[in-house]
Amino acid sequence: MKQIYSMMLLMMAAFSLTSCEDDLTAEQETPFAPYVLSLGVTSNGNTTYYVVSTDNLMEGTINAVGKGIEQNGYHDYQQGGRSIFCIGGLGLTSATAVVRGADGLLKEQGEFVFDDKLSGFCQVDQNTMVGLELPANKESGTQLTFYTVDTNSAAILSKNTQTAVAPIDQLDWPSLTGMMYSGGNLYVTYTPMNSMTFETAYTDTCFVAVYSYPTMQFQTLMKDTRMGPGGSWGAFNGLLKDEADNLYVMSNSALSNGYSQSTKHAGFLRIKKGATAFDADYFFDFEAATGGLKPAHVTYVGNGLVFAEVSTLNPQTTNDRWGDKSLKCCIIDLVNQTVTDVEGIPVHNGNGGRRFACLVENGYVYLPVSTADGVYIYRTDVATARAERGARVSTTFVGGFFALD
Repeated sequence: MKQIYSMMLLMMAAFSLTSCEDDLTAEQETPFAPYVLSLGVTSNGNTTYYVVSTDNLMEGTINAVGKGIEQNGYHDYQQGGRSIFCIGGLGLTSATAVVRGADGLLKEQGEFVFDDKLSGFCQVDQNTMVGLELPANKESGTQLTFYTVDTNSAAILSKNTQTAVAPIDQLDWPSLTGMMYSGGNLYVTYTPMNSMTFETAYTDTCFVAVYSYPTMQFQTLMKDTRMGPGGSWGAFNGLLKDEADNLYVMSNSALSNGYSQSTKHAGFLRIKKGATAFDADYFFDFEAATGGLKPAHVTYVGNGLVFAEVSTLNPQTTNDRWGDKSLKCCIIDLVNQTVTDVEGIPVHNGNGGRRFACLVENGYVYLPVSTADGVYIYRTDVATARAERGARVSTTFVGGFFALD
């Protein structure tokens, strides 16, 4: 996995960082600025993250000059309540929370340490997150570790090591691609992936493991052959949840997002709230609707709509593996099973297959896009599927993007 992370970071380093154009005058953080971004700046193969806030996403330049929280190492970011969790990876086995202090400025608060890489993390309620740790391979262990974490203090509330990895390791070692809570259960999507070669030999079935909450006991392994495995490696994009707590499983089996083969159409399946079987009456064949395209990154925006980056490579070849490139933006209607292209955002490359860093707010989606002249935020009106370019971001890539009150 470390080799692939390194490859992804080198790819992200290829994006130009035009910091020479910035005004390097030191700036102060604006108290109570509502938007928080993690700026990943890559230089000489090393990435440093700067967590900064801003009150303007559509004008000027967002940078880390004279402000922000500096973080070394590889990080993923996920919000829970009024905390933004900075989850370590690639040798880091800790997580901290970034919160707003009484003075309106960002600060780090609390830390919890896990034994290995945290593979899954999701919010159960306003005060509780659940983390899932999976051994790196069969030789490293046979038990899952579940953590419950306080969203406010980032303190571990409980640790459960009583649940076996089996049966999700029956075909190959599982690579977790998503975790979501709904109706008293934790749902986990995964891809069977060889832990040594990273080959994906089993792409004919979608798998979802179901665990009880709060006991974390294995309930059942859901299977469906209408599409392949949910989500893709490192992107945590296997599951979406709507307003009624129904879940949608996204499958792309995309070579550009790490698969070694693709044997089923990309699509979406539905799991009704708390159910332990797929909805037999629902399947959205995404490739049939788009003439063979595959979604790469997705986020739920409300009313059955999904904002997505979709690969324009058709067909994808082995030369495209791990490429995460040539993406366009679309609005996907899960109810009516339609796909609408977004006007105004250029075809662009992704962030190496990592989590989708975008912000949904008041009917708009804000997405940082790497262009030939730098990284810019594009604001999409979901109702019209039209976008306009906003603020420039002085960074190699954006690792996380949130609104924090």
